[in-house]
Amino acid sequence: MMRTNLLYCLLALLVLAGCGGDAPRYKIALSQCVGGSWREKVNQEARSAQHLYNNVVEVEILNAENDSHRQSRQIDSLAQSDVNLIVVAPNEYTPLSPAVSRAFKRGIPVVLFDRKINSNDYTAYIGGDNVEIGASMAHYALSLVSDISDHAPCVFEITGGKHSSPALDRHKGFASVMKASKVTYRYVDTDWSDDQIYKAMTEYLKTHGVPDVVFCHSDIAALTARRAAADAHVAERIKFLGIDGLPGSGEGIEAVSKGLLAGTYIYPTHGEEIVKLALDILQGKPYKRENSIHGIIVTPDNASIMLRTSLEMQQQSNDLMTLQDKLEALFGVYHTQHMLLIAGIIAIILLLITVVAIYRIVVIVRRVNRKEKMINREQTRFYTNARHQLRTPLTLIEGPLKELSDSTQLKARDRTLVDILQRNVHELSHIVNDVLNFETMATADESGNVASQTQQGRDRVTDDSAAECTPSGCVHLGTAQVLAKDVGSEVQTVLVVDDNADMRCFLRTLLADRYYVLEAEDGENGLRLARESVPDLIVSDVMMPVMDGLTLCQKIKTDPMTSHIPVILLTARSTTQQLVEGLDHGADAYMTKPFSAEVLLARIDNLLKSRRQLRHLFDAGQVGQKEESQLSAPDRKFIDRLKEAFQKHLGKSDLKMDDLGAELGLSRVQLYRKVKVLTGQAPAELLRQTRVRKAHALILQTDLSLSEIAYDTGFSSPGYFSKCFRDEYGITPSELRKQREEQA
Repeated sequence: MMRTNLLYCLLALLVLAGCGGDAPRYKIALSQCVGGSWREKVNQEARSAQHLYNNVVEVEILNAENDSHRQSRQIDSLAQSDVNLIVVAPNEYTPLSPAVSRAFKRGIPVVLFDRKINSNDYTAYIGGDNVEIGASMAHYALSLVSDISDHAPCVFEITGGKHSSPALDRHKGFASVMKASKVTYRYVDTDWSDDQIYKAMTEYLKTHGVPDVVFCHSDIAALTARRAAADAHVAERIKFLGIDGLPGSGEGIEAVSKGLLAGTYIYPTHGEEIVKLALDILQGKPYKRENSIHGIIVTPDNASIMLRTSLEMQQQSNDLMTLQDKLEALFGVYHTQHMLLIAGIIAIILLLITVVAIYRIVVIVRRVNRKEKMINREQTRFYTNARHQLRTPLTLIEGPLKELSDSTQLKARDRTLVDILQRNVHELSHIVNDVLNFETMATADESGNVASQTQQGRDRVTDDSAAECTPSGCVHLGTAQVLAKDVGSEVQTVLVVDDNADMRCFLRTLLADRYYVLEAEDGENGLRLARESVPDLIVSDVMMPVMDGLTLCQKIKTDPMTSHIPVILLTARSTTQQLVEGLDHGADAYMTKPFSAEVLLARIDNLLKSRRQLRHLFDAGQVGQKEESQLSAPDRKFIDRLKEAFQKHLGKSDLKMDDLGAELGLSRVQLYRKVKVLTGQAPAELLRQTRVRKAHALILQTDLSLSEIAYDTGFSSPGYFSKCFRDEYGITPSELRKQREEQA
């Protein structure tokens, strides 16, 4: 047994060597508070910096989507993983402090980026000096009004609120300079959103008149404020200032060059500096705890030069990334023969291990058959474990061998060796299944049905052995990560739950070209990931520690948040009773190891296609009894509650999806994913569709004015109501009313 364990350890090392080369020495996680152009630039720079250190560091990037609770959970999860250092851009000043402190006290270095927290429990900070930035923009604003003599200059500041440290510090620096000047200075707090910025600017114009300068805490906010002023026909009389100074179309530097903004501050990103600081900390090198990155003010005088320089630097960065990708592709081709050698060694070792294990199983089975009923129960347990231990490595032999057989780069001698291995693996599959069905045939012999059971066993062997694995291969391990970073793609997510690291590697390789793959090593972590990310489908092993696959499946199917997710169970347990047990726990499919890769991919595709076909039933806005019968009980209940919530709040024009989600017990992101999967539409689209159809009925059945109908069905204005109505029915409300009157 000890020798067998040593062989397994050697095998694991060889598999790890073949799957991806040397692993990065350090793993850094970057938790972004929200998305956007500025933060995407930071992310791209951090990813590019990985290539500067010879694969020493790997950067993983997460996005909290402007949700402090979600970011806290992400930080707690990262602190319990294999991450060496965590970089955090806190969503809010105070709510993120406990999670960061917990990670810091666990001994994990924490670097704060761009924003700070209400605590000193962090290793280092890197980012712009926002007090200095605010003061610099204040001095520039004063220079813009210095030549005004016909009236007292007026400066208006629209802040980013009181919950993020950059907003607080920028306001502090700006206000300190303004209060020391003789200009009229006013400010208002917002929450960074376009609606709040637009509203603040509009209300100021109505209350205080037209200011000379408007300073906002981002270029996007400044352009939104300018839009509000343009709607009031006073935009040309105001100078607008922002912060970020990003290059590219529609960004801050271009806005200054076009005269839309009077100035912006290039708020530095420097993702590569973040990675360098993190490596200095991890490698024990000297570093500063407070690291300020300085930027410059972009004015109409230097905007064209800054824009051209920034675009050139961005193009150079993109060219470097393309060159690195090509080098990595060439490196993969170079190692093809190396991988072939390793795969051959792995196959030989697995064959030896399997033959020895088969011999030991046969000897044990013969002994067990001579013992009494109590020993028979132990025999059943033994066979269950044997199936799990033998069929898993057998699956991992068949898949890579088939991939190598399909390769066009093999030499004639190498292909001959691979063909020999394939034939022997095929024969070994027959032998293994014969041995694993030996218990069933022995039981049948006691009841006088040996011939029948033997034929059934042979049928099962034929079915299993005919299924050859065809995985995509280790060279495609990064495909899912590339798809996940493509924001515009509709990549479906598959969660793989298995305690066997090699099996997870094989399934990830198999699925990576088609789906974005998440992984969990047991049912408990799988359930947590399912609730957090709401995947499109789950593939799970049955026998696992902490929480087995049957329990996981049952919890998935009974949780309203995840009840719609299809579940496929993979297991070495192949009896009819075990199959029924899996289906009774809510599994959508049950496959026995070793399984066919083509069959697994087909099952996944069919389940996802069935889900897509089901959600089209909602396109017409009406669900009949036949269609509802295809939904699970929790999903039918959820749809009914969603309809009731729509009807309850139909007349509220200011209804937010956050409030709707809270009423249904889901976060905004979870509500969006759940409704999108079930109906094919976003919650906001469904609500608008429901309002339009209600309005259609009121036009045909009542004499209410069109304005009354618009407001009664929750539209903010008759004009917007008319647009949405025309988009849905192809005619305007007034045309429909006229048709009704003519028919009457």
